[in-house]
Amino acid sequence: MMAFMVFGTLVEETGIITDLLDIIVALVGKFSGGAGYVALLCGAAVGSFCGSGPGTVAAAGTFTIPAMNKTGFSAETAAMVAAAAGSLGPIIPPSAAIPIMFMMLEAAQPGYCTASQFWLFAWPVSFWLVIQRLITLYIIVRRQHLHPIPQEDRMPLGEALKKGWHTLIILFLMIVPFVLDNMFAATVIKNRIGEYGSARFSEIVLVTVPAVSCLMVLFLWYKKGNKPDITIILHMVSKCIYSIAPIVLMTFSGFAMAALLSDIGMAEEIVSQIETFAIPKWAVVIVAPLIFTLFGMFMESSSVYFLLGPVFIPVAISVGINPAMAAMMVNVLCNGMGQISPRFALCLLISMGIAEADFSKTSYQAIFWCFTQYVVIVFMLFELLPMFGMMI
Repeated sequence: MMAFMVFGTLVEETGIITDLLDIIVALVGKFSGGAGYVALLCGAAVGSFCGSGPGTVAAAGTFTIPAMNKTGFSAETAAMVAAAAGSLGPIIPPSAAIPIMFMMLEAAQPGYCTASQFWLFAWPVSFWLVIQRLITLYIIVRRQHLHPIPQEDRMPLGEALKKGWHTLIILFLMIVPFVLDNMFAATVIKNRIGEYGSARFSEIVLVTVPAVSCLMVLFLWYKKGNKPDITIILHMVSKCIYSIAPIVLMTFSGFAMAALLSDIGMAEEIVSQIETFAIPKWAVVIVAPLIFTLFGMFMESSSVYFLLGPVFIPVAISVGINPAMAAMMVNVLCNGMGQISPRFALCLLISMGIAEADFSKTSYQAIFWCFTQYVVIVFMLFELLPMFGMMI
């Protein structure tokens, strides 16, 4: 987790992320409401690296919100789109929230899957959340008759790819090792390094991937004419220390709380009580997201998933919900939903401050975004959306 946060810091500090953002702008900026699509995709890209929804809004919103305003978005709509984009960050790998959810899954059902399998499963879940936001934005763009990004403000796609195609190598390095581990852990890898080595191989991948990716970032930075002096690199990395420390503490606290509830039998007691009442799966699927959303309106997201996550996961498993899906939904409900559902919606509050948007009008728009996300969450919990072979 710390390695991925160092990687995210290097991507931002070296400016490599701007090459990827230029490609995104070139791809979707020419469409009506293109600035909104750019804001969503850029927010998802930046957020997945930094792992913080509010941090993503603060970083990306400073240039995506003015771009949206310039092409006809109202301050309230621009703020809502930026907040919806930022809230995607903690859901998409390599977000630091993914290991936290895996630890909670391990506490509830030890040995259910490997870290690599859970990592890969996070991708289709993230995909459907991105699709939900793009469709929601499309509806808004159609209703408000919004404009594309002016041609002078975006590169031709060929030029953007020529300038930044190297950044796609980083995405390749971030995904392929986990795919190979998932495909060959029980066969080729096990035959080569034995059963114990195969069982620990996904943990090796989790450390190796960000390390290699960091080296690739520094290499690309060097190719741009910079000198990767050790002092400069240490100065860049030092900037993420204050963000690493609290996340490590929260991760340990969350794992300790989940383990404690398991050790004292509280989770099992709650599950047995639910079984006594014979609560059906559909009731948990429909009501649980509403409970998370209600708590998220008044509490910070990490507090909500440490409070409700260790209880929700075993309860969801007891009624037949896929364990990995239950763990991922804690992340989605706390970060994806909680950070855009007023009143205590940090992503929304930050984006409103940048856009100077009216709180009441922006909160009214948030209802529509939360509703469409709620529908997608229910569909995923019922396993009605394809997971492209990643379902564990």
